[in-house]
Amino acid sequence: MQIAVDLHSHSGYSGGVGKINLNAVATTMALKGIDVFGTGDCLHPAWNAQLREQLQETAKGIYQLPIHPHARFILQNEIVLTAPLLPSSRTRKSVHVVFLYPDFHTTDAVTCLLKKYKAKNTIGRPFVKLGSPVEVSRFLENVIDAAPDVLAFPAHAMTPDGIYGSHNPITYMEEFFGDFTNHIRLIETGLSADPEMLDRIPECRSLNFISNSDCHSAALNRIGREFTLLNVKSMDFSGIRNALTERDSILRTYEFNPREGKYFGTGHRKGKVGHTHDGIFIEPGTGNGLCPICGKPLTIGVMDRVLELVRTQKRPVNKHLSVRQFQHLIPLVEVIAVGLGQKSVSGKRVLKLYQTAIEACENEIALWQFPASELMSRLKDLPEPVVACILAVQANRFTFDPPGYDGEYGQLKIQVN
Repeated sequence: MQIAVDLHSHSGYSGGVGKINLNAVATTMALKGIDVFGTGDCLHPAWNAQLREQLQETAKGIYQLPIHPHARFILQNEIVLTAPLLPSSRTRKSVHVVFLYPDFHTTDAVTCLLKKYKAKNTIGRPFVKLGSPVEVSRFLENVIDAAPDVLAFPAHAMTPDGIYGSHNPITYMEEFFGDFTNHIRLIETGLSADPEMLDRIPECRSLNFISNSDCHSAALNRIGREFTLLNVKSMDFSGIRNALTERDSILRTYEFNPREGKYFGTGHRKGKVGHTHDGIFIEPGTGNGLCPICGKPLTIGVMDRVLELVRTQKRPVNKHLSVRQFQHLIPLVEVIAVGLGQKSVSGKRVLKLYQTAIEACENEIALWQFPASELMSRLKDLPEPVVACILAVQANRFTFDPPGYDGEYGQLKIQVN
């Protein structure tokens, strides 16, 4: 059975947005074509209580809202682990890790463990302060001991707080995760990287890749902006967990174009101290790491970190056994907005045309799968410029100029002709 999963999100308790409504999430899931969604923040006491109250378990580890029977949820959260890389160092590094839980009993067990570690659990992401990579490994092993079926994997691997991010100048994962590195089978690509980039890093070639939206809202350009297509033997937690840890069961990942991601490139965005004009983007592989305008260290982008790791990882590794299947996509509302010449993706006309397109194609994931000729026929009621943009994106005729850097998303350019 093939299913589309988006297994990393956040509730309103992680900040950045208002309260998240599960009904709104389920509605967007149906429009996008996402079958299973990560609840986000399931260890936060208030959000955990809401999840218990509103969700019903309909298969082992799979939860649904009664009024949205086709929207399935898995209990999920992200934990921030902090530790010094060296015993004598006072500088602590933070790495974000995604956890998937089979039931509320395991969320209770891990919550109790967090209390033993005196972890901060008052916002969406719990913060666990540890003393060394050995303690990081011990904590993660204790999580598995307390809840054996939990699946943990590094979040958004290349963004600044990912395991390979610019805030964490490490060469190998074991420098942070210690011996637990041997248990890591899966890694999240994140919005600023794709499988092609991660596969250039020797250590990543033996890992499975998953793509998730890491969204903080139920908006149409947030949920499902990245997702993963799985072949599962059973529609339950065990079936999904097994598929994520078996290479052949991950059929394809659907990715942000890395150049759209906020951390793809090296540079300084507009408004930095010492800048009197627009920001500056440095092409990957060039420059000396210092801003030519203000003289301060640049925010190092994902592509430059990839190139650095390609140079520094020297251990022999086994190459992966098969080619990663993935596709770059852009949220449909963004494409429609460009076709209309509008900046907002939530304007009335954009949303009306989006609804028309979905009614003609069933859902957004299905829309991108139709051959161009059939897609043109199904979208006949949309304005010609909008259809032209959709077809161009489907044919991968788009880029981002400038690309994303230093916390700013890349600027979409669709090549219609």
